[in-house]
Amino acid sequence: MPICINTPITSAKFDIAVCEFLAANPFVNNTVIGTSRLNRPIHALTIGHGDKSVLINAAHHANEWITTLVLTRFIEEHANDIAQSDVTLHCIPLVNPDGVDLINGGLGKLRDVYKKVSTMCENINEWKANICGVDLNSNYPAGWGLAKENKFSRGYTKPGPRDYVGPAPLSEPESCAMAAYTTFYDIDITISLHTQGEEIYWRYPGFNPPGAEELARRFAAASGYKLEEVPDESSHAGYRDWFIQTFNRPGFTIECGLGENPLPLSQFNDIYKKVSELLKVVIFP
Repeated sequence: MPICINTPITSAKFDIAVCEFLAANPFVNNTVIGTSRLNRPIHALTIGHGDKSVLINAAHHANEWITTLVLTRFIEEHANDIAQSDVTLHCIPLVNPDGVDLINGGLGKLRDVYKKVSTMCENINEWKANICGVDLNSNYPAGWGLAKENKFSRGYTKPGPRDYVGPAPLSEPESCAMAAYTTFYDIDITISLHTQGEEIYWRYPGFNPPGAEELARRFAAASGYKLEEVPDESSHAGYRDWFIQTFNRPGFTIECGLGENPLPLSQFNDIYKKVSELLKVVIFP
């Protein structure tokens, strides 16, 4: 693009990087699949024309913004090879631009927004949600009612920094755009980059998509990450959950890195090395 990996990302920096990347790689297509609550564009970059369609997304959660850098670096380094592969790769590196801007000082003149949101959270670095306080990865229809019951029982009953499921499934423009884009392009495999734990989640209760377990094991072997079951408190209403339930196709959540979110940029090289090997498994089999 090139994305600078030495400074935190904002939506404005990402928009500039996208323009530079497209200028240098005219074979890459960019679609604005929707806009955030603050009218930030949500970009989908598409590379290749293969029969198998793979969608990789990052930064559903605001304080997991390092995943945006990982995904954009991957496509920057491998765009030409991806274009020659048997895959059509769809990349949505910044699902939650408003939340990332909140964390990384990208709200600009919207100081009133920052002031309002900051009253919901003593430490702004703990913010995972979108700018309205909805956890985007708890806003999808799969088991949304169960997720609501679970989160409410733990006190997450209203907008805040994390785990509020929203007033209804797909109530947020960001999650709605993700679901619509995934459906329109009839995606075969999805990979969602999150942090942290160096873990791979691939199941949704009651579903066993063909080839999912084998691919999960190959991901684990390539990255050194562990295969794990989703903990009860995190089950349901996630993007991966919705994709598996809706299409019965392989969907994965990759928890990158170790430590406390937001992970420091000093971890970038280690995360990138492991995750890039994992992503190559599905793109260059």
